[in-house]
Amino acid sequence: MNFSFSDKHPKKPWLTWIFWIISFIALNIALMIAQKLFHLHTFSDFIFIQYICEIGIIIFALLINHLYTKETLIFKQWNIFSHSFLFDVFFIYYIFGIIVLHQQMHHVIAYAFLALLIGIAEEVSFRGIIMSSFINNWRGKHAIIMGILLSSFLFGITHSLNAFSQPLKNTIIQVVIAFSLGIILAFMYLKTANLTTPILFHALIDFTSISISNSVKSQAGWETAGLLLTIALITFIVELRPKSRRKIENNFYKNC
Repeated sequence: MNFSFSDKHPKKPWLTWIFWIISFIALNIALMIAQKLFHLHTFSDFIFIQYICEIGIIIFALLINHLYTKETLIFKQWNIFSHSFLFDVFFIYYIFGIIVLHQQMHHVIAYAFLALLIGIAEEVSFRGIIMSSFINNWRGKHAIIMGILLSSFLFGITHSLNAFSQPLKNTIIQVVIAFSLGIILAFMYLKTANLTTPILFHALIDFTSISISNSVKSQAGWETAGLLLTIALITFIVELRPKSRRKIENNFYKNC
């Protein structure tokens, strides 16, 4: 996607997020009403509603992109490893954790599919569409940097909506974790030029968390949030050295 300076629309990514949030809230309200009307309270009902919610988010995100944002979702040069030692360690860490803790996991198949849907919904929305829109529509310098930071900020802020269903402390921690993971997932997308990598990694994180805690609510503490934020900032500094940044920019603009 090639722009001249005059073609860029700085408000577009913000409006995209607003359209997305409105769709997200409307979808959840509709599902809450349906849950009460049809008395859906069993575990199977809960999983079904969560599936519908994530599928709905995917559909809304793709419609918003098709009708308004018009960003290219990049699925090229796929490699499960992201050509970064730090990212590869993350993959290995979570796989090892699943192997070690598999006996403590609940509803493995149901949660694995749910985690995959969450990964697709959120990565298509925030990395594939919103971050790309920030980068392509940024009029100042350092478009890549601002795209990563602003999309991660919105990713974190969006998780504040969970305050309606869990304690405020847990929600604040979740916002910090989401912002930190947003930075890491953004680099996965930019370095691999393929949305598959952050989708799978995102799904792996959520599957581990949900299946062990047996809940979609945040169970993490400040130690986890602080560690992830530190790792995200180190990743940000390391990956945006001049040589690395030029490779990321060339990789992104070549494929979008």
